[in-house]
Amino acid sequence: MAEEKTPMSAQRYMDKVYLDDPGRILLRLSSVAERLDGLTARIDHNTHARSDADHDYITLDVPDEEVGRIFAPVAGAIVCSSETSVAIQPTQDMLLSPVTGRITAQLPTRNAIGIMTFDGVQLLLTVGENPERYQGDAFRQLAWQNDSVHMGDPLISWDRFKLSQEHEDNLVSLTLMNTNEFRMEPEGRDPWEHRRFRAGVPILRFEPVGQ
Repeated sequence: MAEEKTPMSAQRYMDKVYLDDPGRILLRLSSVAERLDGLTARIDHNTHARSDADHDYITLDVPDEEVGRIFAPVAGAIVCSSETSVAIQPTQDMLLSPVTGRITAQLPTRNAIGIMTFDGVQLLLTVGENPERYQGDAFRQLAWQNDSVHMGDPLISWDRFKLSQEHEDNLVSLTLMNTNEFRMEPEGRDPWEHRRFRAGVPILRFEPVGQ
């Protein structure tokens, strides 16, 4: 009578394969990480290709509670401000759309993006103090030029550890570009500076110049 073999458990297999050769674990983990990086790159490439080939030109409906407002693109605190821009020190590593609108500009470095609302407000969002000179690979772009986005949709993510290695920061700037047509002011009565907030809460209001 043939001896019945007991199936090898996952733990026994790991002990058998790796116990005497810990270097194989690191090699395997490195291989998995490379495959994940490659998969992420392919997903981004395919998404970008579909976006390039089939832009969504349907006008998005803007909920009443969003009209005339700009929402926090990240959780954090406003560290400086003017009548045309605010700088936010973020506590998270993903930039969200502060409005519903269309992507109008992007940088090859993937750390700056422009948006125009259906009211005609043009905003520029940047991560880092020198986005035009940045040459690293810490950023991942999640939306592309001519894409339609809703308030709260992901736009850019970044690796804070890589940025620190490249001596860059993750300061987020939100700038109103067409200041001759619109002006913006804080939401509510509190001053802009040192306000702390979570992503997605209204922080600014805009209205046409002359009203």
